[in-house]
Amino acid sequence: MSWPAGEAAFVTGAASGIGLGIARALVAAGAKVALADIDGARLTEVARELTEAGGTVTTVELDVSDADQWAAAADRAEEALGPISILCNNAGVSGGGPVDQTPLELWRWIYRINTEGQFSGVSTFLPRIKSRGGRAHIMNTASMTALLPTAGLSAYSSSKIASVGFSMVLRDELQGSDVGVSVLCPGTVATRINVSAEDAQAKLLGRQPDAALTQQMGTVLAQGADPDMVGQQVVEAMQGRKFYIFTHSDFEPLVRDLYREVEQAFAETDDRHGPDPSARMLVSGEDPLAS
Repeated sequence: MSWPAGEAAFVTGAASGIGLGIARALVAAGAKVALADIDGARLTEVARELTEAGGTVTTVELDVSDADQWAAAADRAEEALGPISILCNNAGVSGGGPVDQTPLELWRWIYRINTEGQFSGVSTFLPRIKSRGGRAHIMNTASMTALLPTAGLSAYSSSKIASVGFSMVLRDELQGSDVGVSVLCPGTVATRINVSAEDAQAKLLGRQPDAALTQQMGTVLAQGADPDMVGQQVVEAMQGRKFYIFTHSDFEPLVRDLYREVEQAFAETDDRHGPDPSARMLVSGEDPLAS
C-alpha cells in the first residue's frame, strides 16, 4: 500500500463541498479520516456514507474560528484514529463586499475562519507531528482569488492571499523535514458555500438572507468543478509533495499578466537606496534573521 494508506487525517469543513471531496479521496486511498465541521447533523450523514463505503472515520464538531476548541478536537480525533499525520485546513467562508461596504464585524468573522482557523490548525497539530516524526502533510485551502485579487470580495480575497502567504512561510520553515505543505487555489467549484455563507452573514449582521444573490451565485457555482475530483487532486498533490494545487488552467494567462506588472515595477526601480543587505543574504541562501 502506498502513502497515505493507514495514515490518519484531520479535515475541516468536511461535511460538504471540497472538504467532503477531500475526505472521500482520502478514504479511497486507505486513510482514516477525522471529519471536522461546525454542522454536526450533516457530519453524521457524511460519516454514515463513508463508513458504508468501507472507510474508517470519526466526527468532530468544531468551530475553526474558536481557538479554544482545537486542542480538544485534536485529542478526540487522535483517541479515535491514532496520531494525525495529515491536516487539511479546508474550512472557509466567502462573503463581504467592497472595502467601504464591509462592516468590521464581518471582516473579522471572515478572517477568523479563513486565516486564523488555519493558524490554529497548524499550531495545534504541527507540534504533535514534529514530536512523533515520520512523514506528514499539511494542506491549506486558499482560492484563485488569492492570486487574482477580486474587486467586491475584499475580505474574502485578502484572507485567501494571507492563506497563500502563510503556506509559503510554513513550507520554508519545514524545508528539509518530512512534513510537506500544499496550498489549494481552486477556481469555481460546485459547492454550497454561497448558501452557508449568506445565511451566516445574515445572522451575524441581523438581517434576512439575500435570496436573489444566493440564487445568482448558486447558478455560477453549479457550473464549477466536481468537488470529488478536486479532492482527488489534493491527495495526488500530497502524494507527490506538490505545493501549488490549481483546478483550472484558464486562469494562467491572467496570473501571468498580473505578475508581469510586478516584473515591470522592478525593471523601473532606480536603486537610489543602494543595495539591501537582506536581499543579498536571501539570494545567497542565508537567513537575514539568524543571529
